[in-house]
Amino acid sequence: MRIAHLIILTNVSKRYSYIVPSNLTVDVGDYVNVTFAKRKQVGLVVELNPMNNEEPVPYALSEIHDVDTKRPRISEELILLSKWFSTHYCTTEYRALQCIVGTKKIREAPFTAQVFPEPLNELSPVQRNTFDNILGSPYKTHLIHGVTGSGKTQVYAHLIHHAIERKETAILLIPEISLTPQFTSFFSTYFSGLAVVHSGLTPKRKEEIWSQCNRGEISIIIGPRSAIFMPLKSLGVIIVDEEHDASYKQESAPRYFTHEVAKQRAKMNNALLVFGSATPSLTTYAELNDLTKNYHQMLTRFNSVSMPKVHVLDMNTNQTSTLIHDQMVAAIDQCLKQNKKVLIMVNRRGYSSFLKCRRCGTIQQCNACNTSYTYHSDGVFRCHRCLETKPMTRECTNCKSFDVEYYGIAIQKVHYELMHLFPDITITRIDRDNVKNIDQLQSALEDVTSSDILIGTQMIAKGHNFPNVGMVGIIGIDVMLNFPDFRASERMFQLITQMAGRAGRDHSGSHVYIQSFQPNHYVFSFAKSHDSYGFLKQENEFRLPFGYPPFKCIVNIIFSAKENEHALKFYQLIIQFNATLSDELSVDVIGPKPAPIEKASHYYRHNVFYKISQYDVTKFKQKLQAFPVNRNVRCVIDIDPQSLL
Repeated sequence: MRIAHLIILTNVSKRYSYIVPSNLTVDVGDYVNVTFAKRKQVGLVVELNPMNNEEPVPYALSEIHDVDTKRPRISEELILLSKWFSTHYCTTEYRALQCIVGTKKIREAPFTAQVFPEPLNELSPVQRNTFDNILGSPYKTHLIHGVTGSGKTQVYAHLIHHAIERKETAILLIPEISLTPQFTSFFSTYFSGLAVVHSGLTPKRKEEIWSQCNRGEISIIIGPRSAIFMPLKSLGVIIVDEEHDASYKQESAPRYFTHEVAKQRAKMNNALLVFGSATPSLTTYAELNDLTKNYHQMLTRFNSVSMPKVHVLDMNTNQTSTLIHDQMVAAIDQCLKQNKKVLIMVNRRGYSSFLKCRRCGTIQQCNACNTSYTYHSDGVFRCHRCLETKPMTRECTNCKSFDVEYYGIAIQKVHYELMHLFPDITITRIDRDNVKNIDQLQSALEDVTSSDILIGTQMIAKGHNFPNVGMVGIIGIDVMLNFPDFRASERMFQLITQMAGRAGRDHSGSHVYIQSFQPNHYVFSFAKSHDSYGFLKQENEFRLPFGYPPFKCIVNIIFSAKENEHALKFYQLIIQFNATLSDELSVDVIGPKPAPIEKASHYYRHNVFYKISQYDVTKFKQKLQAFPVNRNVRCVIDIDPQSLL
């Protein structure tokens, strides 16, 4: 007789044990049907032991009924990953399993591979040096710090090819779905056993690809952050492109950070792990900055194309338009006359970023979130936080006068202004309002080839390679500097540099124009000189005295309630918990206090913020098991938060 330890597929906090009947064949990784809490439930077998080796349990053991043959067997690697995940992110193994595997059915659809892929292009001397140094290093984790257009993607391709030759598999992570058409087109040219996963696929199609990976039919997976969980066999290399991007952080529970999951999977498989970016995050750079071991520079663009010249335009001076600086308008006109394309990024969706009553000064706000509505040109007010909509009205919610005016810069307003200034040219707009799925995105990207101006939100800043771009304009970026987040300047520098990198990738002499009401901010001086190293050094010096990453680990606990008094009463319990930390751990506590965004979706939000010594993180997580609970207050534990809002 054997005892099976199960993760029950309901959110309980521990494993439960069942007897394996002598007539039933059960292996680790099988899903089985059992009775749990007087109901029929499914459990995943994560451990099997002989009964005589078992310690006594405080309840009578029931028998497993049978094996669930409709569900695929889960590999031991993913089971071990789930256990690590639950400990690292302070969640249950069930929630970890749901995040990593989900609810999968066996899908028999065979994988069809490209038969005759083309051979890879030869690497340039700089690319070859990076490739050779990575493979020749005794270290498994590396950072490629290469300027935009330096050819990092070709290095990725050769690293993947090297893994395939060794009968290994590869995962290539990209920041978000908008990059999948470009990467799919490139890599499918050279590799046959390749599949792409993203949120735009149907649940059935995702299950088919998952099953194909589980059967060993697929050797390369490309996709956003959840692709890190695909059950590839013999994993040899994981590549995280644009590693600085905030989208690698899952912002709904469980709030995992893709980098940490990638590190764990690489460790479990003894696989190569490569991070790549033109603007690496300070935490990654601080960890991997040894030129002789794991840090690889690519400082020039491929084929010696020059970097664009960056201009910062002062919006405090008198201008013809409050939207677009006169000098930017002139530069657009000049670029179009040279038959080159223009890219304009506007850091805000909609038509008007906020609505204000001219009579009483009231900002029109979403009742569920206490954040300002954004007006969209389809005649709808939208809350970009909870997605609530409201029909357009000029009536003030406070004084009831019909004198509401639209203020602020947003992409639709800039789009209309450009059509007015340049009525004879073709403009394509890409943002979440007109590109809602992968098919619309693919169509919009195809339209870019026949357009004179592409205007978009941050979607167009991430890794795209648009040909014949002579000028890039950046509008409405000042709001990023005012975020109550220690990473605000870093995010802004990364966005500017990435957006500037879309200019002149196939020719020299391109220009970037940035509008700002704070033109003397230090971020712009580093952006103008393309000096990411100087910027990282500056940020490092800023964070050291405050103990922010990379110097300490941070944990943010957000607690919220529909009735604010419930959250405020919870303060005392947290203060009592915090008192138990001071004598045993090196930890700084900020809060409890109202969160920067104080209300969202009818919940009043508060947080308590911890900065912990690297040596005490494990002990601190153990302490979190005693964090207070209250049925009227919901809590979210965010390990390594990438946003403090």
